[in-house]
Amino acid sequence: MTPVYRDILGSDFDRLHPNVAWRYSIDSTSGVAQIGTGIYESVFMTSALPPPMIWYYAKRNAFPQKSSRMVPFTQGHYCYVDELGRECLAVLRSFDYTSGTRSLNSLLVSGRNGLVDYFGDGPELLYPIEPSVTRDGSLLLESGPMRWLRGPNFGMRGPFTAQMKYIEGWDDARQRFRCDATVRNPVIGEILHFRGWFTAVDQACSVHDIPDEAWPLKLVDRER
Repeated sequence: MTPVYRDILGSDFDRLHPNVAWRYSIDSTSGVAQIGTGIYESVFMTSALPPPMIWYYAKRNAFPQKSSRMVPFTQGHYCYVDELGRECLAVLRSFDYTSGTRSLNSLLVSGRNGLVDYFGDGPELLYPIEPSVTRDGSLLLESGPMRWLRGPNFGMRGPFTAQMKYIEGWDDARQRFRCDATVRNPVIGEILHFRGWFTAVDQACSVHDIPDEAWPLKLVDRER
């Protein structure tokens, strides 16, 4: 199989910084997982959203729990082929708040028409993703309109749009990765962000070692 980002980026994948390319070169045949550990220097959740909405999506591991600073985190990458034959990259993030650990889980799928990111354990949310490579070799992910998976099949547009931007690159001076994720709405502005740094290592991992959380509770074939 082909790693999800190489499949979508094609020859542009070779323009990634070598360390970023290494990060995203594992696939379901690699026999490894990749484990990152670091610090989110800033985690932000807007107060403009109704608290029950934040609680609901945080409970389902689709939102960070709350705003904070200097939050230790771990991030595991696990690859497998799902029942529909799609190459998948599960990203399991753990935010180690002082009040307890909370998770933010997503599943990237190399779909029929491009890259799709499912968020939450349900999954709860769907983002179509457009990846690209920046001049310095960072990986840039920009989303189309978010779609809710527990409701009508429509994208949120106009004043209801929620779009995600994620960039990950290599810091030569500090010899570590940097990441910056933001979700914005044209009315509210910034809905959430988490940004910081981490290091990563490969770890032997068979399909039997992949955590249960890497599989969504329900297999979803909807990609738009």
